[in-house]
Amino acid sequence: MSCWIRLGIDPTNDLDAIRLAYRGRLPAHHPETDPEGFKALRAAYDEALRLAREQEATAVDANEQPAEEPAAHPALLSFHTLLEEPALRFDPLAWQRYIAELDELPLDELDELSWQLLRALYDCGPLSHQCAGMLARRLAWDQQLLRLENPQPVEAFLRRLDEPDPFDTGLMRDWPPTAQMETLWYLRSLEHCFTQRPLFEYEQFASVHTCLAMPNDQALVERLMVQFSQAGIASSTFHGLLQERLQQAPDDADLLYLLARQADALGAEQQALDCWLRLHREHRHPQAERWLLDLCARHQPQRLPLLIQAFDLQHTPAAWPAELADPAQAWGSPGQAPQTLARWAEAARLELGGIAATFVDWRLDGDDELPLLAWLLQEQVEHALHQRYWQAWALQRGEAQLLGQILAQPPSEDPLDALILEGFQRQAAQQLHWLSHAPVCQALALYCADTLPGAELPAALTENAIHPVCREWLRRLRCYSAQAVYELNNHFNMPRMFTVPFALQLQGRLAEDGVVLPAMPEGEALWQWHRQQLFMLAMIDQPTRWLALIDPALPGQLQYPQEHPFAATHALLLRQPSGGLLGSLDPSDPLQAQVAARMANLQQALNSERLPSTEQLVDCLGNDDGSVLAKNPLSYLLFCAVLYHDRSLDEALRSQLRERLEAIQVTGDWFEPWRADLLKGKTRTPPNWVLREHGIDRRLMSDLLEALDALLERCTRPTTRVLRALQKHKDNPREHLGLRCAITALLGWSERMLLNDLQSKPAPFWAVWKLNSRLDRTGFGLHLVAITLCYSLMLTVPALVVVVIGLLISALLRRLRDLGRGIPSLVLLVLLSRLLPIVPLLLLGLPGDRLPNRYGSAPGQPGLLDNSLQATLRRLNGQ
Repeated sequence: MSCWIRLGIDPTNDLDAIRLAYRGRLPAHHPETDPEGFKALRAAYDEALRLAREQEATAVDANEQPAEEPAAHPALLSFHTLLEEPALRFDPLAWQRYIAELDELPLDELDELSWQLLRALYDCGPLSHQCAGMLARRLAWDQQLLRLENPQPVEAFLRRLDEPDPFDTGLMRDWPPTAQMETLWYLRSLEHCFTQRPLFEYEQFASVHTCLAMPNDQALVERLMVQFSQAGIASSTFHGLLQERLQQAPDDADLLYLLARQADALGAEQQALDCWLRLHREHRHPQAERWLLDLCARHQPQRLPLLIQAFDLQHTPAAWPAELADPAQAWGSPGQAPQTLARWAEAARLELGGIAATFVDWRLDGDDELPLLAWLLQEQVEHALHQRYWQAWALQRGEAQLLGQILAQPPSEDPLDALILEGFQRQAAQQLHWLSHAPVCQALALYCADTLPGAELPAALTENAIHPVCREWLRRLRCYSAQAVYELNNHFNMPRMFTVPFALQLQGRLAEDGVVLPAMPEGEALWQWHRQQLFMLAMIDQPTRWLALIDPALPGQLQYPQEHPFAATHALLLRQPSGGLLGSLDPSDPLQAQVAARMANLQQALNSERLPSTEQLVDCLGNDDGSVLAKNPLSYLLFCAVLYHDRSLDEALRSQLRERLEAIQVTGDWFEPWRADLLKGKTRTPPNWVLREHGIDRRLMSDLLEALDALLERCTRPTTRVLRALQKHKDNPREHLGLRCAITALLGWSERMLLNDLQSKPAPFWAVWKLNSRLDRTGFGLHLVAITLCYSLMLTVPALVVVVIGLLISALLRRLRDLGRGIPSLVLLVLLSRLLPIVPLLLLGLPGDRLPNRYGSAPGQPGLLDNSLQATLRRLNGQ
């Protein structure tokens, strides 16, 4: 391609036009983005200049005498030669010799020549900044910029000349021009990427395969070694060189850092780990923590939160001011560095899973501690990991004894684990220093230890400004006296603290009932003490959520001594590991009463293994928002009606239930009379279309109302058939919540009546005089055998007729009692037997009532399993 076509102009000998065309095309072929285009444009520019000069020198008019033009200054021609000769263009000595020639020129000639030299230098393309800079300083162009109409381009050009060359350009004086241009462009671009662009762009540029000459410049090698290492570009040559240097200067932190980067890039992970550990321990290098965290995230992600916690470093003051209100009291109190908070947020985005994610959530939130405690209290397969998380928790929540045990831990053989333990021990020492020396901590400890009534908390500690420091002391799990925990809750508004001291308000309520945490033991038993108390406090504070979080095997892994206030509740949990505690909780036990108050909701009442009491059902109803019950007002009304008619409630509760009943509205003329009858205790089934409209089975409604009528009008428990049917409907999750709750109330009412029936012990079969007892089929058969024998002897002993009649009446009546019948059934049976004498034998085939009735239990019948009607009905139903 012609040089004129490349420049986009017609052939000319006008040097200014050629230069203008070159500058116009140059932005489209930048040497960093289009090196090939730049080289071609530069070659076309040089060729056009050569042709223009030749034409200018030989142009003669054939018919006229050639016009005389001023000849170019010899110094300018020498400068062109300097620029165009590869052996001179980048040689600082050649430029120094040329500058020496300029020094011999007169000042007026030099002043006129100076701007011609600047124009030529400006248009000459890539060159040595060292060489051109010598000429620029000699001619002082930077001091004459005001003489130019547009000085900005020249000023920018001179600033570029101030930048150092990437290497000694004199080393390539004997290279071909192409090699000179390629090497200078590449290394200058590499330097630009390193200083002006992100390191990943530098790495991308340097990683592109290329082939070019490299000057033997030791400074360049040193600089590339630093740049490649910092950018993470693997080089076995630089790696070996760094190892040699480090052997000569083993304490040089910069060499150690560069070797760590090179080892990491080459995949020598163990050597990199050793280097980074040294950098962290000996120099606290900021990059060491980042690399170690990345390594932990790759290989041991479940330990990443532990390492983040270990790297958190707080200042330990030597002393505090004596004035408690001084803001400097916050010095040395537990906290988190901003960098640590950023690392928690970063770790939360990694989706670590398991305990690592749970711990990160806790450190970011601080208030929701239960998920972490559920994992900590459970015995884990990875004992070492479990122990480290216990220690990480103790740094935030442990008292001095627990922190002292962290300091006593032996060093670990695993490098990362050893690093974690070192950080934990450093933080434990800091916090022990704060707990034992900070005036705020001393004042709070002294106040809690004061047993005199009316002890005053220092006025400075009641100020809001000092509460964040007090909060850190209050968050530690420790034993308080009843007076101390009451006063602390009285002086500090715990819910307004962030993070809220765990269960401190709960400890205050327990203290009012005379329950305080037992004293802390010493040694390894201290960890078990924390397990016991944390489980108890979590169970009392949020029982429903806590039981859903923990492993069902956890209660069996804990041991509570008999004198512990939680021992009875723990035993209950062991008997019912699947939950359903509400009906089994003893309201006379202060801890169980607290648990019951927090578990009082309708779903817990339905899930309870034991039928809850009527008072508990009323509490559950009061805690319910009514959104589910209101979806089926007829079921809601039946539930309230059953509770309202239960005479075990006091009048205040019954009045509240009546108000609920009167507030329920159902469309239809049938409703008001039906509700009025229900309030009076009269049970009748609503019309079928009403039941269909409300999605209620008619048979279920009949059984429910029959059971209520038996309990209310006849004061007897419902029949076994009805009870079994109701139990099936209660256990059916598809039934409406209100119906299931109404059935629960009926079953609980029936259970109380059955428990009264169990007060009388069953009579043996031979106790014929106990007519109000029950007789099973076996006993009835034996009675018939005895009657037959006596009957056969009546011919010899006529008086036995009285015995036969007595035995027969006793057997028939007691057998009917076993079937739930009474004297009217006996009269009917006697009348029928006169027509069909074999009718009494039918009693041998009829099974007796499998539940206790008002005549007690049959001999040999276990009655209610653990006095639980619900369990018995489920067993009878085959569930």
